[in-house]
Amino acid sequence: MNSSGDQNTKQEQISSKHSKEAVAYKFWQEFQEERKDIQKSINSLSTKPKSLITKLCEEILVRINLLEKKATDAMIYLPSYDQRQSILQIRALVEELNTKKAEIAPKSKFSFKSRKPNATNGSGERVNETENKQNIIKATLSTTTTSTISKTISNENFQMITLNNKQNFYLTVDSYLSPPSSTDDSTKTMDFHLSSLQNCFINLVSKNVIIGAIHIKGLKNCVLLAGPVYSSILIHDCENCVFVVACHQFRMHTSKQMNIYLHVTSHPIIEDCDKIKFAPYTLSIPGLDKMFEAAKLDQKTNKYDTVEDFNWLRQQASPHWDLLEEKYLRKDWPLINNEGMNNINENELNNVLSEILEQST
Repeated sequence: MNSSGDQNTKQEQISSKHSKEAVAYKFWQEFQEERKDIQKSINSLSTKPKSLITKLCEEILVRINLLEKKATDAMIYLPSYDQRQSILQIRALVEELNTKKAEIAPKSKFSFKSRKPNATNGSGERVNETENKQNIIKATLSTTTTSTISKTISNENFQMITLNNKQNFYLTVDSYLSPPSSTDDSTKTMDFHLSSLQNCFINLVSKNVIIGAIHIKGLKNCVLLAGPVYSSILIHDCENCVFVVACHQFRMHTSKQMNIYLHVTSHPIIEDCDKIKFAPYTLSIPGLDKMFEAAKLDQKTNKYDTVEDFNWLRQQASPHWDLLEEKYLRKDWPLINNEGMNNINENELNNVLSEILEQST
């Protein structure tokens, strides 16, 4: 009887493995078809009237964003190699789109200034609120050549780190650097996928790391500190967290009770979110200027307060987000120094988390 049961278990495991492989293969085929189609659209921009370039670039970026979301959702069953390739290929599309747009797009004759925080009129409407929010998605990554990405791949100086299914942990980026060396000044590019974390402190700040992108799903009661990110931060299904992040593009979906200390060079986007507070990025550490430079991120441009809520297309202020009041603004962040912190005990961690998260509510 036991032998029969073991045999059934093995068959179920084999069947499950084959099923995952089939799903992964199907996704990869569809991913490549869409990627190639987007590539064709980018290549064809040179043949289009210049008056249409900006609109066409925005439409292409929407398609890239959707492809990135599909890839993020597929991470649970994709092999690690395919995960890495999907990220690199999406990043290459955005890079090429920006390069193409810079080459052929008409120069702007004027520009809009960001509105002041909390500026309202007598009826409670935000002043200078963007009227057509569906058209604000823009290619925001700084223009760089694709040879930079090729160099990263050829040098194998890239890692994709997945952190999931943890509770009551202190997680630090430096623990993933190998081999560890206090005298090594070289930098490594890392993408992070964080999912299903609860009561965790995630410290992704390191002078030896350039963060390529961060994908986040299902975090609860967590604090995340991150250095400047080279491309985008994508967030799904988070609750009661504090994130301190800097990036070119910020998107958050289906999340609530979040405090976001943000530096971003494009309009932050939220969708299906509630009780979200935004504040300026307050991380302060030695060498931060160089980290911004490495991420091609402009320190002088921060649009954290120009949030676009895709569930609220009216002139009135969205009820789903607000700016964090000055009196609650936090500028000191514990556990930012990795030295000696890897063995932090659970009680100390819980005290730190409670202090930060309670202050945020």
